[in-house]
Amino acid sequence: MKADIRDAASVEVLRPLEVASYLRASGWEQVDFKEGQYAVWARGAEFEVLLPLRSDLRDFALRMGDLLRTLAKAEDRSQLSVLSDLLVTGADVLRVRIRDEDLTDGSMAIEDHTRIAQKVRDMMMAAACSAIEPRPVWHKRKPDRAVEYLRSVRVGQTERGSYVLTVISRVPPYLRPGQSQLFGETEEPYERVVTLRLAHALEAVEQAAESSAATGSFDSFEAAVPQGVSANLCEAIAGLASEDETRRSVDFAFSWSRTRPVTQSQVSRILVARDRVPFVREAARLLRERSPVEGFELEGPVVRLERPEGATTGHITVYAVVEEGPKRVRIELSEEEYNQAVNAHRDGHDVRCIGRLVREGRGYHLKNPSQFAVRVHD
Repeated sequence: MKADIRDAASVEVLRPLEVASYLRASGWEQVDFKEGQYAVWARGAEFEVLLPLRSDLRDFALRMGDLLRTLAKAEDRSQLSVLSDLLVTGADVLRVRIRDEDLTDGSMAIEDHTRIAQKVRDMMMAAACSAIEPRPVWHKRKPDRAVEYLRSVRVGQTERGSYVLTVISRVPPYLRPGQSQLFGETEEPYERVVTLRLAHALEAVEQAAESSAATGSFDSFEAAVPQGVSANLCEAIAGLASEDETRRSVDFAFSWSRTRPVTQSQVSRILVARDRVPFVREAARLLRERSPVEGFELEGPVVRLERPEGATTGHITVYAVVEEGPKRVRIELSEEEYNQAVNAHRDGHDVRCIGRLVREGRGYHLKNPSQFAVRVHD
C-alpha cells in the first residue's frame, strides 16, 4: 500500500514554476492557462492536472495535493517519492550512501555524523575549486567564487539505506535561445559545472584506484588531475570511507535537475568500494607532497644559519607552520638578507617572506623568496 499524503504543510512548500518545469520535462503538455491563476497540463488523453500558479490562493494546498496524487498514479510511484523529486526539481542532487552493516537502521554515532558532514563539505569545496581550475592540491586560500557557491549548497534530510546524506545544489533553469540566436550551445552555469566536475572526478578516482592496484603506479591519479582529481578530493573520499582501521564502501548517486537536463551519457552513479580506499588515501598524500605551494607566506624563528666562507649568499632554516603543522623550512638569501637573519636569530625575532614552498625528501624548501623582513616582537 502506497502512502497518501494529506498534510497540507507537505505540499504548501512546492513552487508552482518548478512543478511546471517538472511536468514539461516528464512529457506533459500545457493545454490551458489563466495568467496568475492556474495552468492545465495533460499527458495524452488519460491524465490531466490543474496547477495553481500562486501559493497565496485559498485552495493552493488542496490543488497541489490533487496534482500530487495524479502524478503518483501516472508514474506508478508513491506520493512521497514524487514529492521528494518535486521539491528538488531545480537542483542537482547528490546522495552519498555509506555502506556498512552497522548502519542498516539508518542511524550513526554523532561523532561519525559530524566527521562525514565535514568530509562531504570538503568534497563539494574540492569540486567547486577544480571547476575554476584543476589543480593537484588546493591549499588554504580558496577562490571566492567557490566559497560563495558552497554557501548556497543545502543538505537535505538523511535517507534510509545504510546511511544516506543528501546534498542539494540548485542550478539556473535552461531557457532555449530564440530563432535569432546565432551562437552555439549555451554555456553551462558554474553551479552545473561544479556537479558535473564532481561526478567525473569521482569516476576518475575509482578508475585510477583500480589502475594503481594493477600497476603499482601513481601515474593514473596524476593523469586524472585535469578531470578534477585532487589531494583535497581524495582526502574527502578516504575520510568518508574510513576512520582508523574501519573501511566502508561509499556510493555516490546523482540526480540531475529537470529544469536543466543533462545528456543521457552523464555519470549518474559511482561506487568507491572499500578495497579502493587505501589507494585513494595514498594518492592524496602523494598529490599533496609533490605539489608546490605558490605564494606561500612563511613566518617564524630562525633555527639554523649556514654560509660558506667567502660566499655572497647564505641559507637559513626557519621553524614555520606548514599546513599539517610546524616544520623546518630552508631558504637561500642574499648577503644583505642573510645578515638581517643573523641579527634576528641573535635578538630572538621572527622573519617572514613569501615564496614557492617545495617539499624535498622529508623537509621543505622556500624558493624564489621575496619581501624578506624581520618581525620585531613588542
